[in-house]
Parts: sequence; C-alpha cells; structure tokens
Amino acid sequence: MVTMLEDWIHWFTSLEFHQICLILLPILLIDAPRYAVGSLLMCIGDIFYDLMKVFIRCKDPQYDHCPSVCIVLAGLNEGETIGDTMESIWGTYPRMEMVIVDDGSTDGMFEVVERFAESRDNVICLRKTERGGKSSALNMALPYTNAEILVCVDTDSHLGPNAIWEIVQPFKEANVAAVSGAVIARNPFVNLTTWLQAIEYLRTIFLGRMLSDRLNLLGIVSGAFGAFRTSAIKQVHGWDVGPGEDGDLVIRLRKSGYRVKFRPYAQCFTNLPVAVGQLFKQRRRWDWSVVTFECRKHIDLLNPFHSSFTASNFFMVAERIVFTIFFQFAFWIYTIWLMFNMHQNVVYILLLNYIAYTVLEIFQYTAVLYYSLDRKRDLKIGMLIPLVPIYYLFLRTATMVAVLEEMLTRRSFRDNFVPAHVRSATWHW
Repeated sequence: MVTMLEDWIHWFTSLEFHQICLILLPILLIDAPRYAVGSLLMCIGDIFYDLMKVFIRCKDPQYDHCPSVCIVLAGLNEGETIGDTMESIWGTYPRMEMVIVDDGSTDGMFEVVERFAESRDNVICLRKTERGGKSSALNMALPYTNAEILVCVDTDSHLGPNAIWEIVQPFKEANVAAVSGAVIARNPFVNLTTWLQAIEYLRTIFLGRMLSDRLNLLGIVSGAFGAFRTSAIKQVHGWDVGPGEDGDLVIRLRKSGYRVKFRPYAQCFTNLPVAVGQLFKQRRRWDWSVVTFECRKHIDLLNPFHSSFTASNFFMVAERIVFTIFFQFAFWIYTIWLMFNMHQNVVYILLLNYIAYTVLEIFQYTAVLYYSLDRKRDLKIGMLIPLVPIYYLFLRTATMVAVLEEMLTRRSFRDNFVPAHVRSATWHW
C-alpha cells in the first residue's frame, strides 16, 4: 500500500498542469462550477455580513407576517406515520386549518385521521374511494379552504421548530407564489444508503437551494414541505399529473410572473429510502421530469420571443438541461475515452479524481456546517464524506438511465406513481 502511494505521488508530480486539468475535466466543468464555487462564495459573503452585524448591532429578523394557513396532507396507506405528522404540526402556528386527503388507502389511515379530527376544530378529512395519485389528492383539497397560504407536507414527515412561521415569511412580498422548505433526513443512520443520502440532502437541498434562491434560479419546491399562495395555485389551475408535479407547478408559477423562494430554516424531517433498489427507483422517477418538463412541456422558456421568457427562467431551464442531460452524457463519454487512452495509468487517474472530488466535498460541507442549526448531528453525518464520490457515481448512473428511458420511451407515463386510469387520460409530454 505504501509503495503504491509512493508510485502515485511520483506519477502525479510528473504531470504537467494541463495534463492534470485534462484528467479532472469533468470535475472542473461540472461539479466545481455548479456546486462548490458558488456555495463557497456565498458562504464567505455571509461570514463577512454576519461579522458586520456584530459591529453595527443589527437586529435579527422577526416573524412579522402571519397569513392564514391551510396544512394539506395527502397520502396513501400512511396509517402508521400520519398521526405523528399531524401531531408535529398542530398548534405550531396560530391561524391554521388542516385538510387531510386519504387517496384510497386500505390500511386504516382514514380512521387515524378521523380520530385526530374529533377533538380539534378546523380539521377536514376527505376520502377518495379510488386512488388518483398525489396531484389528484392535492387538487381535491383546494375547494375546502379559503386560507391565504397552502402548506403541503408529506404524511411520513415531521416539521422542525417554527417551520410554519419560517416558510410563510417570504409571502409578505406580493409577487412570491411559492416557498420551499429544507428537507432533512429523519433516519440518517439506519445504514450506508440513508447516511449518504443525508449528506446529499444537506449539500444539495439545504445548501444548494440556498444558492439557487440567491441567484433567482430556484425551479423546485420540495413535495415533502412547500408553501404556496392559494390565489396563485388557483390561477394556474392546481397541480398537473405527476411524477414531478411539484417541479412542474413551480415552473408554471414562474411562467406566470411569480417568484419562488427558499427558507433553509423551515425544516422538514423525512424518511429516506433504506434500500439501494428503492433509492435507484426514486431517483429515476425524479430525473424523468427533466426530460418531460424542461425539454418538452416548458421548452418555450428558452425561446426569447415567448411571452414567459425572462433571463432567470432561461438560465433556470438551461442549467437543468445542461448539467442533468448534456454533461451527464459528456461525463460518461469522456470517462470511457480517458480509460482507453490512458489505460496504463487508470488506477492513478481514478485515485486523483477521487481525491479531488473528496476535497471538493469537504469544502462544500464546511459551508453546510457554517449554516447548520445542529452542527453536532451534521458533523456526524459528514463523517462518510470519503464515500460520497462513489455514491455520486451511483446517482449519475440513475440519472443516465432515467434520461435515456424517458427520451426514448416516455417511461414516466407507465409508472405506477400515477394510477393507470389517470395517466392514460392525460397528455403525454
């Protein structure tokens, strides 16, 4: 092992600068500019801002906006978890009502909801006799509330302290139609699969969306925890058929001229897939939407002559297409080329890429810890950073499979995430 390391050091020190750049090209073109550079610059700027607040004694922002809120919970066979979810939300905000939609459950979920509603006012229980999918269930709740803000929460999640207060504050601005909360792992230490996802969520959702928000490029509100202006939802006629209905809705709101915001401290703790197969299936479903929505349904946002065209919408869609599709193909093509043309040093090349990627992750995770509300927990989560480069190869594989099958076969419209009778009646973008 020592001899191999010495050989690698000798090989590395013999390389010229342009050769190192060539070997690290995917990292330099894809991961560094998309994640690390922007996140680190944002963090450095905020450190200086926080230091300035100490010297000029700025007051911390207060919760001064209190619109009426309707919590919408839509679920299928979530009888074991929905009780805890409702308990974690109820009473955490003054002007609150709750609408729960049972999307054709067979596990007694509706009975759990009814028992919860018996002793509480402003809780409405709705039941669908036939499953219609998440979009259908969320749309069913719309006529039953006049609240200013709809807050959608997954039925297997619980909210952190002051999460509702946090997520409604941006709505004081009249042009804000949607606000995303931060989704955090509730079960990070079950096994390696959940542990690595927990790192990913902190890096891409907690930190990454913070940056997207600052750049006005946020194109997603997490289905697990997101808030919407009710009048804006009705203006765009609610949710379209999924999968990916949360991202589609946000793009339609942006096309209508609204802004989308992110609140990192409006936190939702959700259960992550514990099996590798479940995770792979989930990520395929998520990545289908890039082809379905950005490349088909909302491709008009790239047209400068379209009425919905704005610079921020253009860059939002272009960023998704370039990094999720074009650079994914480029990554695998370049990797194959590199292996064939430098096969005599393949182990050294892999080790160099691994070290570079790990260093990049450490820098980004340092920014995560700066913003963290629970540094002890997040520091423990970050202990598996040395495995993250391998994990992201797995995610790249899932993305590549999803993009190819959606491009070639429109695979999303055969997925059981949406019942057959619903997906057969909708437009196949």
